[in-house]
Amino acid sequence: MQETVQAIAGQVSPQTITELCSKLISIPSTSGREERIAYFIHDLMLSLGYDEVIIDEMGNVVGKIAFNPGGRRLLFEAQMDHVGVSDAIEWSFYPYGGTVIDGHICGRGSVDAKGSLAAMIIAGSELKKCSDFLYGELAVACVVNQEVAEGVASSKVYEIFKPDGVVIGEASNLNIKRGQRGRAEIVIEAQGKSAHTSFPLSGVNAAEKMVFLLTFIKQHFLPPRHYLLGDGIMVLTDLSTAPSMGTSVLPDNCVATFDRRLLAGEAESSVVEEVARLISLARDIDPDIQADVKVAEDYVQCFTGKRIKVKHFAPGWFFGENEELIERALRGLHYLGMEPSLSESGFGTNGCFYGGIKGIPTISFGPSKEQLAHTKDERVNIEQLVKATQGYMAIAVSYLDAS
Repeated sequence: MQETVQAIAGQVSPQTITELCSKLISIPSTSGREERIAYFIHDLMLSLGYDEVIIDEMGNVVGKIAFNPGGRRLLFEAQMDHVGVSDAIEWSFYPYGGTVIDGHICGRGSVDAKGSLAAMIIAGSELKKCSDFLYGELAVACVVNQEVAEGVASSKVYEIFKPDGVVIGEASNLNIKRGQRGRAEIVIEAQGKSAHTSFPLSGVNAAEKMVFLLTFIKQHFLPPRHYLLGDGIMVLTDLSTAPSMGTSVLPDNCVATFDRRLLAGEAESSVVEEVARLISLARDIDPDIQADVKVAEDYVQCFTGKRIKVKHFAPGWFFGENEELIERALRGLHYLGMEPSLSESGFGTNGCFYGGIKGIPTISFGPSKEQLAHTKDERVNIEQLVKATQGYMAIAVSYLDAS
């Protein structure tokens, strides 16, 4: 097995992977505007010999490769979209140039996650040449709208290809991430009674009631804790009142939005119920507090024209080191001389769908460091990019082996 892994890893061309990553960076693809890059990848996968390539109704590109029958089904998934650029004048280079500087490919999305995207596409094409000794199927999914709706596009990929194991292409510094905190957007809406500010006692100031409620929640909310993932913290991120014109009108509505980090196993119902319990306790002190809590919902537009209703609740997930996918991934990478650590992802990934909702064994793995994502002068190291490509191949060979 070790000789096989080393042999196929040696097939990776640094020039090929560099050119592809640079090309992907040169195609701007913010969330909802991935059409150009999607069709480019679709045509590329066909030219690289993928057995089947489709673009689904959300705009995801899914390329499949079938090996010998009877094996496992492995999914590689990486996002096509990226955050925008608001400060291009402050960059040292053109954000969409894909320029190579000092051993790095530079540009927006290079770290999050076009480096991983390029590596997975090339890894899949090289693995196609290994049909004689691999079993099962491999799919490479290039997905839309990850930055604005974690896991939503993955639900459509799952309808097309139901995997036994999933590798998410995200920056991990070539280490294996076996879990992550999820994220919920929690909205508390307080109601009051409008009145002229000259006569405040004739109304109920929703903003004042919210201030009391926020203070109470901060004092009494006890975040759950996971030994690896950390704390399920809840952070206030937005506060607004209505009417908001500020002209002698007592606000009768106040809305607070929280970012609640989720641990593995936390359900939407329990998270909402805990906040509702705190509101009820606060109401025991001040009966004028009238407030409701819910998980935020909105709509996301796909470039295909499809409009998706999104509930902002992305579950946390975590897998033990004895999980077969993790053991086989470690074994394959070990054959390349790589000794990755096991840890958790520091930011949100589509693993929230596969690992958190579906319970499918999931890891994330990729080039570069998480801290470089979304930053000015974003860049990915070419040496790490090549190793990531080889790493994806090694993981697949180990997982799709006959044993």
